[in-house]
Amino acid sequence: MASLYVHIPYCAAKCPYCDFNSYAVSRWPEERYTAALIAEIGARAGEPPWTGAAVETVFFGGGTPSLFAPATIGRVLDAVAARFRLAPEVEVTLEANPGSVERGRLADLRAAGVNRLSLGIQSFQDSLLTTLGRVHDADDGRAAIAAARAAGFDNLSLDLIFAVPGQSRAALAADLAELLGHEPAHVSLYSLTYEPQTPFHAWRARGQLVPLDEEDELWMYQHVRAACADAGYAQYEISNFARPGRAARHNRGYWQGRDYLGVGAGAHSYAGTPAWGRRWSNERLPERYIAAVAAGDAVADAETLSFETAAGEFMFLGLRELAGVDPAAFRARFGRALETVHPEVARHLADGLLEARAGRLALSKRGLVVADAIFACYL
Repeated sequence: MASLYVHIPYCAAKCPYCDFNSYAVSRWPEERYTAALIAEIGARAGEPPWTGAAVETVFFGGGTPSLFAPATIGRVLDAVAARFRLAPEVEVTLEANPGSVERGRLADLRAAGVNRLSLGIQSFQDSLLTTLGRVHDADDGRAAIAAARAAGFDNLSLDLIFAVPGQSRAALAADLAELLGHEPAHVSLYSLTYEPQTPFHAWRARGQLVPLDEEDELWMYQHVRAACADAGYAQYEISNFARPGRAARHNRGYWQGRDYLGVGAGAHSYAGTPAWGRRWSNERLPERYIAAVAAGDAVADAETLSFETAAGEFMFLGLRELAGVDPAAFRARFGRALETVHPEVARHLADGLLEARAGRLALSKRGLVVADAIFACYL
């Protein structure tokens, strides 16, 4: 089984907290870019480990994939189906921003083969959306949810950001209550981060943005976990919650170390063979990507993983899921006991940051709060 990620890098506006490979443009070369995507899909389909692989999930990310016409998304999916075996009940996700979707467009996306929609709501409060630099308002978010329902999307994921500068605990509680009140199949709830090379990072350094204090951010995360549980959403990853059977299969593939192929500008790919695995990424700039595909190969960087890197990523990625990691699976892959490769495990168990559950090692409630610090020990 494999997963396919399709990157569409164009946005109507670049959010100041975003460090994804995306570009704000008023017009985008949809036809030329799509032709490059289809050519790359065709080229990669004949290479190991993709030859003969069944594609279990397809994910259109960005950028704002919903800017592309539904017919264009359909053409890409047709190319995938022509070049790969599609697994039964393949999960096809498309990210969309409120303001770039409406009922007719969403119905056409559904008809084209998209069966899971991920909406970047981020907040239902206009003041917070302004702080985040979003181009939609709260009513746009509500209208997008209604349009998605009317278009037949029952597998709907909604995103929310918390710990926004100036956000109160009450404001977060109100946002979350409204989000859960829409009863989506899945929710992604992210604490705002200040990534290097973003305006938010620079503004914080200059004092133009003041982050929430750690006590408020911790309260918000704990409230998120409790409210989601009360509403019937199981937390299966640090920032992700789902109704039974609605966890994001595509993202779980990343955390579980399965092969994935990325096509598009700046897209990343990973294959678990040979040896400890390899990964590569494409040219980041869209025009350079298009030209590179035409020249025969869009890859800009490639890396063969060492034993140490692969063993560290097994922990770093696997611990993101609340089910944790399986020591037996670690031994089967690496030929050594987990605790001999990662002696840090004993300390984290003793400190109560990790716990043993059902034969697996997982983050404890305390560990979830300081997950990044724990992950750093395995990298």
